[in-house]
Amino acid sequence: MKLRGRFLVVGTAGVLGLAGVLVAALPASAQPEPRGGVRLSADAPPALPRGAASLGIMGAGSPVRLDVTLKVPDPAALTAFIAAVSDPHSPEFGQFLRPGQFGTRFGPSLSTVAAVRTALEQAGLSPGQVTSNRLSIPVTVTAATVKRVFGTGLVRYRLADGRVAFANSATPSIPAAAAPYVSGIVGLNNLDVQHSMLVRPKTGLPGPPRASAGVARDQVASTVEGSLAAGSAAAGPKAACSGATAQPGFTADQLASYYGMSSLYAMGDGGKGVTIGLLEFEPYTGADITAYKKCYGLSTTVAEENVDGGVTPRTLQSGEAALDIEDAAGLAPASSIKVYEGPNTDQGAYDTYAAMINGDVAQVISTSWGECESQAAASADVKVPGQAQQETDLAAEGLLFEQAAAQGQTVFAAAGDDGSTACEITEGGNLEPEPFLAVSDPGSQPDVLSVGGTTIGATSQSVWNDIYGAGGGGISQFQCMPGYQDQATIPGLINSFSKADTAAGCASGRFRQVPDVSADADPNTGYAVYFDGGWATFGGTSAAAPLWAAVAALTDASPFCASYGSRQAALPTSAGVPFTSVYDVAAADHATIYSSSPQILTDVKAGNNFDRQSGYTGTQVYPATAGYDQASGLGTPLVNGRSGGKASNYYPGLAASMCRHYATRNTATKVTGVTPKYGPLKGERVTVTGSGFLPIAGADVALVAGARLTASCTSTTRCTVTMPGRRISTTVNIRISAEDSAFSRVTGADTFRYVVKPTTRSISPNHGPARGGTRVTIRGANFYRVTAVHFGSRKGTSIKVVSSTEIIVTAPTGSGTVKVTVTAAGGTSTGSIRFRY
Repeated sequence: MKLRGRFLVVGTAGVLGLAGVLVAALPASAQPEPRGGVRLSADAPPALPRGAASLGIMGAGSPVRLDVTLKVPDPAALTAFIAAVSDPHSPEFGQFLRPGQFGTRFGPSLSTVAAVRTALEQAGLSPGQVTSNRLSIPVTVTAATVKRVFGTGLVRYRLADGRVAFANSATPSIPAAAAPYVSGIVGLNNLDVQHSMLVRPKTGLPGPPRASAGVARDQVASTVEGSLAAGSAAAGPKAACSGATAQPGFTADQLASYYGMSSLYAMGDGGKGVTIGLLEFEPYTGADITAYKKCYGLSTTVAEENVDGGVTPRTLQSGEAALDIEDAAGLAPASSIKVYEGPNTDQGAYDTYAAMINGDVAQVISTSWGECESQAAASADVKVPGQAQQETDLAAEGLLFEQAAAQGQTVFAAAGDDGSTACEITEGGNLEPEPFLAVSDPGSQPDVLSVGGTTIGATSQSVWNDIYGAGGGGISQFQCMPGYQDQATIPGLINSFSKADTAAGCASGRFRQVPDVSADADPNTGYAVYFDGGWATFGGTSAAAPLWAAVAALTDASPFCASYGSRQAALPTSAGVPFTSVYDVAAADHATIYSSSPQILTDVKAGNNFDRQSGYTGTQVYPATAGYDQASGLGTPLVNGRSGGKASNYYPGLAASMCRHYATRNTATKVTGVTPKYGPLKGERVTVTGSGFLPIAGADVALVAGARLTASCTSTTRCTVTMPGRRISTTVNIRISAEDSAFSRVTGADTFRYVVKPTTRSISPNHGPARGGTRVTIRGANFYRVTAVHFGSRKGTSIKVVSSTEIIVTAPTGSGTVKVTVTAAGGTSTGSIRFRY
């Protein structure tokens, strides 16, 4: 069974026609009706890759690992729950499932699981324990047992690349007692393997001179570093070894500067408390990771979990795992990284994703591995128009990603390096004769964020597209557009390439569009990585995916999310800010994002992702345009805000905007008091109390008589503001805005009165005994916030301010005739009245 999510209604012939990589069906074989079993049509024999040669039936005693996958009893309820926990207007908003809750809440009942296990045991199998999400039961059998129990032989093939694989020769059956609850069997074939989205520049190829790459890199680095706020460049990790800085690829600190992460480092945010999970199908060398960490002075924890015995034996390193780990560690240095390593098979991929999601440890998951969507779907639960919808509507892999969404885990996947023609190359490396428009899985899954590729220029960005490849993107042939993406207010989202089909069964009537976002993937000026004992430059969307994972980790751990109570306030938990809501932010703030001075995201408007090396002869090309497009998605991250070309926490950055979208408190600012209420015409420092403030340097602003001032907030309820100068006495309102949100409403509690120094007109009585004690009344003006009344050099006592024009005070001891002065908010009077002892 192939591992996919919610599929559209597409004819089987149409799928095989699309998949250029699948050109030959398995040998026809008689399929007798199963004895007491029910055929699983979703697991019909797959088509063969071109050039596959049969090696005969697998040996009877050969071991085979399978997963019997189970159905979710109420898939509509699961879909509704995911929508509700991400909807600020829902009572379930933010109430993501805790570790271990998915099986109880949405999985089949224990009695159902027991019924399936019993049916398998009665068929002669020894099933393992059901997974914690109650969605799969592992079974280890022999090829002979597969034939006897499931009614299909397993045929071995030598593929064009020399790899030996196997596949089922018939549609398998499942015992009738288990059939109502089983969605399929994972592991009946291992024809397809996922490939990494890694690209390395090669010498001797035509195209831009390699030497120019370093020059361009240095120009860009100089530009972005020069735009940082003072001191922020030194706040994060910085490459301290010549091997890294001599590479044409960007160092981690340069990428952090370019995408606006450095100001978060300056706040002390390095992703602490957040775990980034990385899926890998190849090994890595601990010495490489140690060397990279030493160069940057990192102490990032890197742990490993082997699934199903780890990577396939004799798998060589390509650098993918090293790139993913180092990319994440260099950009989110205080996070924890957990590497999940599994075999590169359907069953291995399923189990590895299941381990990451059932374990529910990582708030953020990144995968740089994938395959052509059509190839992935060719033997999956494809439905034929006019037939009843099959129960395998939610395929195994897609259901795991739904579980991740329900748990508040964000999954990023590389969009691919073959541009708009993701199926142009077979796993054996043969160019297909008829490339077609296609996208990559799992990036096209509805609950996964697809990350496309860009090229960073000295002054702008464009879609990555050169002799090495192009950023993936386009329209899914099988997946519906998820509700979070269906935002008509986002410029360009519904465009001339958007595909609709009323017969597809999609709520929106539209197909899924990818990528969702993008980042640097150009191998010419890519990422400086330590691999195989030395420094190298890597590119591809495999680098862009963990970069976005690092952005999500920084966001989860940011003081913005802590102040807003955006799930992360309770870290460590598995719930983070789901980055699918970047579409909600883009819809709400599209005027800010897609403007001449963008915030939150940087729109990519140049280039396209048509891979000229593919041989595609069609006319459709996905260009980068203003707003969303199928070449660069919504754009690249602008983690902090920008003001006058410099990093600013005041203007809304991506991190703050994502946290605010998931805010459970401080959603609006309110001023409840100002102390003092009166002050001089210049320089008074006042304390403003209220709610909704952000205790983050630069994030709050005060509005006073049209002037925008810095508000220094030490908590969500208390700020200080230094008042601007005025020429005359007047009353003003002090209004506060946090992170460029709306200013607080004008109330009677937010007033401050500018006053001039007091004047005195009369004193009565104007004389008294030397021993003091005379109660006198002083009349004048501007008696606001009176702090002292002096009789000569001595202070009067028991001051009572009757009004702004009258004071009653007790005279101190004294002698002779002395000047009487009043000190108030506006200053000290001139001493125009006298008191005689």
